[in-house]
Amino acid sequence: MMHRTPPWLSRVVDDLRRESDQLLEVGLASAIPAGLFSQFGPLLRSVLLICDKFTHVIPELLSGLEHSESSSTGEWISSMVPKSARMPRSPRDFVATASSITPIRWLRFEPDARRDSQALRWLLHLNEHLSRELRTHEARLSRHIEEAMLVRAGETDYATVDLQTLKILSSEVEIRRVRLRKSEAAIREMAVAGLYSNDRQPSPFPRTQGWQRVKKIAAEMFNPTGSLGLLLGGLLAAPVMVADIPFLYQRWCGLQIIFGFERLGWVRHSDMIGPLFLGGQIQMTSGKSRLTLWIEPRISLATMALTGWRCSSSQFELTPDFLITCGEVGSRDGFVIDATLSKSNGVFQSKAKYLSEMTGVDTLIIAGVPVSRRLQRSWAIAPFTEKKCQLMDSEGRSGAVPLHPTDMNLEPLDAWLEDISKHARIMELVQLNVFQ
Repeated sequence: MMHRTPPWLSRVVDDLRRESDQLLEVGLASAIPAGLFSQFGPLLRSVLLICDKFTHVIPELLSGLEHSESSSTGEWISSMVPKSARMPRSPRDFVATASSITPIRWLRFEPDARRDSQALRWLLHLNEHLSRELRTHEARLSRHIEEAMLVRAGETDYATVDLQTLKILSSEVEIRRVRLRKSEAAIREMAVAGLYSNDRQPSPFPRTQGWQRVKKIAAEMFNPTGSLGLLLGGLLAAPVMVADIPFLYQRWCGLQIIFGFERLGWVRHSDMIGPLFLGGQIQMTSGKSRLTLWIEPRISLATMALTGWRCSSSQFELTPDFLITCGEVGSRDGFVIDATLSKSNGVFQSKAKYLSEMTGVDTLIIAGVPVSRRLQRSWAIAPFTEKKCQLMDSEGRSGAVPLHPTDMNLEPLDAWLEDISKHARIMELVQLNVFQ
């Protein structure tokens, strides 16, 4: 399915990339481009493909070095057979007969079996570069996977797929690291002891097909965006997979929500890249007030103690884009906002579904009777151009926040977040009065 590329997409991509290239990864989006390694985002997918190309060509390159006789490193040895040899130069290698002078041995060039150290050093450099790239991805994934597993836990097929995807993300990286370790051992085995890596290409550069392939692979390694044609190269030119555009806009909205709270004086106390990438929570404080921004939390029986929210009896699991909670355990309130590319009032109104489909684990006491807490708001956020938020009901519990990437007017978003800030501070004052 294809979608016309919106003109504001380049701004979204630039803003996400400015914070981290990882934010251009697809992460756990349920609708992702089909194809090889389709469970991965473009950056990690590119690194894995490059690793596969590189480790596949290494045996051919090493075999070519082992059997090549074109090296200038080696020695001339005496041979009794003239095949692949040349005439000697020393008089003692000839015998004089009555009619002629005949050589009794020839000189044959014996290449050094452990030669071409410049080529091997360059291969080792490429191998080490890929290993570092994989270690970087693995480190980022390992930091975030555990939290993502907690926040996205559940019993549905979607939760199972998310769990499998998280495990695959980690295991596939480790598989490539093992292959690179084997390639490194093979490269070092071909060389003399103490081989070190060098980023200088061998000169003259071998003209065989294998070496030309590895030259192209090296170009992809050091210019990764050039090899991400499926998404990065095509983001700014139609057509783009329809699944990618809403996902990138949603993540960009999450970034703007974080920045909006910071403009209002809230201080972030946890990493934002991991939660934006795989889902999770971001803790923020303003004085003694606290709130939590949950990114793509799975609202289920498995996570309700963590998030403070569960589904109503008619729903089994829900996954809002963003859930903001404030207040202490036992009296937590919540606000939901879902990103959409639509500008339809009907779609905006549909985002109010969480008001009836989510119930707080904490209770509210009314006239001495405990009742279930409900969300304070359930809104949409969309790329339409208005100077203020659009209300969908008279109480303002549902509505839409305009947030257009190129026609940036942050006042509506800041106004919406300011209401949450005030609510969180009031709840903090209430808590202080209760315990005094």
